[in-house]
Amino acid sequence: MQTQYVVVGGGMVGTAMALGLARLNKDVVLIEAFPAPAFNPSQPPDLRMSALAQASVEFLTNLGAWQHIETMRTRPYTGLAVWEHPLARTEFHAADIGAQRLGVFVENRITQLGLGAALAEYDNCRVIHSTVLSSDAKTGRVICTDGTNIKAQTIIAADGVKSGVRESAGITTQGWQYEQQALGITIKNHYSDVESQDRGQSLTWQQFMPSGPLAFLPMHEDYASLVWYDRPERINELKILAEQADKSDLHAAIRARFPNDLGEFEVLDCASFPISRMHAVRYIKHNVILIGDAAHAINPLAGQGVNIGFQDVKCLLEVIAHEGNIVTEYEKPRQRANLQMMTAMDGFYVAFSNTNPVLKALRNIGLFGADKGGKLKHAVMKKAMGI
Repeated sequence: MQTQYVVVGGGMVGTAMALGLARLNKDVVLIEAFPAPAFNPSQPPDLRMSALAQASVEFLTNLGAWQHIETMRTRPYTGLAVWEHPLARTEFHAADIGAQRLGVFVENRITQLGLGAALAEYDNCRVIHSTVLSSDAKTGRVICTDGTNIKAQTIIAADGVKSGVRESAGITTQGWQYEQQALGITIKNHYSDVESQDRGQSLTWQQFMPSGPLAFLPMHEDYASLVWYDRPERINELKILAEQADKSDLHAAIRARFPNDLGEFEVLDCASFPISRMHAVRYIKHNVILIGDAAHAINPLAGQGVNIGFQDVKCLLEVIAHEGNIVTEYEKPRQRANLQMMTAMDGFYVAFSNTNPVLKALRNIGLFGADKGGKLKHAVMKKAMGI
């Protein structure tokens, strides 16, 4: 089988790449070993979700995927609160800059399904559900475990942090594992009235603690995801509590640790995940191009992972569309932008993950000042939205 482009990895970023190429009338093969299960409204919420910045929503709209996504289930959010000490609380609201929302929370599977639905409208993209057995960066050859043999002009690696395509191409990475881990907890809120529900489900918040942040991410209906960052030993203890049928001990631990902003709720499910930083030393080698998590992994502190992945795709599609130089117009600018975002997230991580009293005072003064920041505060909001 011959093609112009083979995209390895059909997650959110990989499917967006394949869709964008199909819209450019390129001949594309998308390889994804594990297709997303079909959506049914009665299904409980997934543990894996993302905060899509407004720029990502606009990108997905331009790809023709957003209309499929929003017919399933999403949760727009209009406010963001950040604090360490309650008296130094900073809130950002979309209305302050004349916007309808700051972004949208969407389960990863639903974003993937929406992109897949849009991709199905194009007959110049073939989707293969198999696993890559081998790839050759020099020849563009990709062989799958089901025997499929593909010869492509370009291999685009979107196969995640442990990218096999990247490894086969001999592209090295730099990075480390953070001391903390995170526990994602799906809950269902029980609001006392409609007003509390409206405010609670439109506001996402994060409290910084020396052991790691505590975050609330609203989902569809009255569901939400809590993220608890802590040392691995503590995360393992919480996972043991979650094994109880009624999860009452985990509920009690959450209630004791999380701020009063969290109202009445019930625990539905949870899962832990490590936190790491990884950056490929190059995004291009021979006939291989890296995008998304195959190129970089970032501290999820501000939920920027998939957003910078979509920015990779957007940039690369623009270069391909006008037949530009992928090194000077994709690799170099995206490496700089992604490194800047990684460095910023690490700065937050270091600044807030300690008990130094001087730094603690400076942190809270900074957050208090940010809340009164006026034009500067609005500029930060627009940067976070990607606009």
